[in-house]
Amino acid sequence: MPGRILLAFNVNIDAVKYAGEGELDSLSLPGELRYLRECAATGEQREVYVSRDTLNFLLENLGYDTLAVGGQCGQAALASSSLGVTSYLHLARRCRIFGELLKGPVMVAGDREFVPLRKLREECTPAVHFVIELKKGDLHFGTPVPESTRFIASWDPEGEVLEIDQVFTELLRREVGGITKGMISGFHLLREDMVSRVRKAEELLREWKELSPELFLHLELAQYRSERVLREVRRRIFPAVDSVGMDISELRQLTGEEELTSALEEVCSCAPRVVVHCSSYALCLSDDYPKQVKAALQFGSLLAAYRASKGRLPDMTQLERFSPPKPCRAGIEARRELMKHSFDRTLVVVPALYVEEPVATAGLGDTFALGFTLLA
Repeated sequence: MPGRILLAFNVNIDAVKYAGEGELDSLSLPGELRYLRECAATGEQREVYVSRDTLNFLLENLGYDTLAVGGQCGQAALASSSLGVTSYLHLARRCRIFGELLKGPVMVAGDREFVPLRKLREECTPAVHFVIELKKGDLHFGTPVPESTRFIASWDPEGEVLEIDQVFTELLRREVGGITKGMISGFHLLREDMVSRVRKAEELLREWKELSPELFLHLELAQYRSERVLREVRRRIFPAVDSVGMDISELRQLTGEEELTSALEEVCSCAPRVVVHCSSYALCLSDDYPKQVKAALQFGSLLAAYRASKGRLPDMTQLERFSPPKPCRAGIEARRELMKHSFDRTLVVVPALYVEEPVATAGLGDTFALGFTLLA
């Protein structure tokens, strides 16, 4: 287990609402929320970008049950700090609320040096992602939800322009030489007219790799707002990292292929290492030693299963005492079918530790990605 990890670029506040049956049906949904019905009907996670007016509509008409640190890097910081791994976390803006919600060994850029997150005193309006948790079997819009999932409505001005804190990048030059793991994300909400910011990020990643040759960088994808931005990330960021992770819907968006094996073949042509995770299994296509890859996939799955079943993240002692659920039958079958196919790289598939009734689903994919990155 590494002692430190780099996390950039997206952190926000999640306003989480656990939707009760019928609670959504009575709403006259704004157009920006039209995919909420599809999310409930398919059980597939969906994230959409919304205006401040639509965010206010949700806050006023649904309210929220909890506030938490969110964003892929925010979720990863929650998991790493729980495990005792110090994270160097990029914040587009310093907000006191992040320190109130995220405890543990998290370092952020101060005026002249990295400081513990809890010491932030600045007031600001952070990006807010409104997360609607949907429970398996509950009726919404006249249809039972097939799998517990979530719908995310994101209001994220910093994410729209990929705002990068220059103080963070200056300070990191002194520290990155001793950091061997990093998880990168936060390009998916970028506006098309700001696509040139992807090149700036690429330059930073290559600089960090030059300063720390042992640094392993994992890029975690998401549902992209713009196909053009996704193409630019594929062109510039994929070659600058060591690993690219995604869920099934993100794989389809990336490749344009509906059939899984065809999509995997296509993405292998542009990514150094491919990681795909879903509710029933996780897989990796790479040239790495299979036992190491399997251990990383299993560790990510174990972390996600603990969080799903307990509703919180574990420390190492709690994780060691955790009696995990049995592997998912659907995952076992998926592995059997996938292993029949021949890929150019070695395929490792690990069935998920399936939690029948998860306490919550927010952050499970990012928790898995963090666990995989730590051991990859």
